[in-house]
Amino acid sequence: MMVDRFPSTRQDALQRLEEFVSASPRYAARRNFVHEGHPHVSRLSPAIRDRLLTEQEVVERVLAAHSFSAVEKFVQEVLWRSYWKGWLELRPQVWMSYRERLNWVRQQTPEPVLQRAREVAAGQSGVGIMDRLARELVTTGYLHNHARMWWASFWIHVERLPWELGADFFERHLLDFDPASNTLSWRWVAGLQTPGKTYLVRRSNLEKYADPAWLTDEAGLTRFDDSRVTPAEVEEFADTRPQALPLLPENPPNSARRTGVWLHAEDSSVEESSLKTLPNPALLGFSPEPDQVGPVPRAWRAAAQADSWSRGLAHFDPQVSKACTEPGEWEETLVKLAGELGVARLVAFAPAVGPLADRVPSVRRQLEAAGVELVLLRRPWDSRLWPLARRGFFDFWQRVQVDLRRGKPETEQGLLPGLV
Repeated sequence: MMVDRFPSTRQDALQRLEEFVSASPRYAARRNFVHEGHPHVSRLSPAIRDRLLTEQEVVERVLAAHSFSAVEKFVQEVLWRSYWKGWLELRPQVWMSYRERLNWVRQQTPEPVLQRAREVAAGQSGVGIMDRLARELVTTGYLHNHARMWWASFWIHVERLPWELGADFFERHLLDFDPASNTLSWRWVAGLQTPGKTYLVRRSNLEKYADPAWLTDEAGLTRFDDSRVTPAEVEEFADTRPQALPLLPENPPNSARRTGVWLHAEDSSVEESSLKTLPNPALLGFSPEPDQVGPVPRAWRAAAQADSWSRGLAHFDPQVSKACTEPGEWEETLVKLAGELGVARLVAFAPAVGPLADRVPSVRRQLEAAGVELVLLRRPWDSRLWPLARRGFFDFWQRVQVDLRRGKPETEQGLLPGLV
């Protein structure tokens, strides 16, 4: 499965980060080249997605070793993840629109189109390099970001297939699937995220950046001749107006009530957070994968969750704990065990907009019915960055980099107090 390329424990992710630090100044020049083994990128995206490492830790480490100008492009790419998350947190209706539209497409699209979508996803399109990328995704759980752009553009603008089905294919197979980055990147390639701008795959770009060995199979390559690829007409169904970001505390409340900590896959290093000083909380680990997730991301995330659970037990030394990784109606089991463990308040970092967050209202209702309060927190990094994603990335980056360039803010009121 090649999962070992992508560290699934915090210790291994920290080691991988250290290995990459020396190479990070070369990232800007090499990042777009898509070669076997992906030597030019950090390969830390799955670990960051599950927060085995946080974005802040990664940024701090490279800025501690290099000047801002030397690693600006790499830091910028890390900040894209925070920007996408903030953009979607301010517009959760875009996620809901995508999910609703995906269901509609599955039910209403003519069978010949659905069959073609299945063939392309199975690596049976007849286009050599794109079939190779489809097979790589399924067998390794990963595609280089540049390859994701090529493949998504092939799906939308060459094959003329519904972008929602392509985004769902990535969701089921990516180790680093992130609802914001995936959904909004597919929208960008389709020309929805930045209206009037699409990403068109070109043969000249493939020949410049792809591993030459991947182009020895020339089947279908003429379909990407620069003059042949034209934008598909893609209709916008989502309301993209920003809303107010719900305010969440950054620290758990002080109370004598018995507290439990909910460990889930969206924040896998709670011992490196404001929760670390909680005295002997009960631990409940619940973050099952949906049935449709592919075997490679399922195996990777099971290893990451096991590591998170082990570190949580070692740090908090809880008197009582219970983990569950079975899919299905796990909310009922979580509520039942919270009662059995005597928990009066359950604390967790709020899942970002996406599949797990979709289930939080049900969890909250059932906990409250059982007399258990659910308290959701937000990390300071997210509290400071997400509200800045009201417009485009350039506006976001211009505001954030002021503090990053400065190093440490001059006052406690800086955008990122204590960042570096």
